[in-house]
Amino acid sequence: MRKRQLLIVFVISGFLACSSPAVQQPKQQIVPKGTVRQMSITGEIGKLDYGYVIRGKTPSSTIFTILNPNPGMLDPYAESEKNVSIDVRIVSGDNVEIVRIDGKEYPQSAESEGK
Repeated sequence: MRKRQLLIVFVISGFLACSSPAVQQPKQQIVPKGTVRQMSITGEIGKLDYGYVIRGKTPSSTIFTILNPNPGMLDPYAESEKNVSIDVRIVSGDNVEIVRIDGKEYPQSAESEGK
């Protein structure tokens, strides 16, 4: 009789434990600090009223705004309208900073160095 009572207690406690709502912690996305998103773009450099852009051809046909313009370096590319390979650091959305252009290190402008 004693074994039967213990069995019933274990079954009931197991049922109660399974039927109580489990509290789940929200999952957090873990992104290592200091992660910098970089990308290689092939496209044309364009000069607009508000600054310079990259008219991407590959990997997508997105227009990227250049946040670190160096007119001395970018003007010849803008005038030629030729496709060029550009390595960029994505700052936010379609806003980028050029790291390398046409295989050469990109000199930072005095404007972007003061940030």
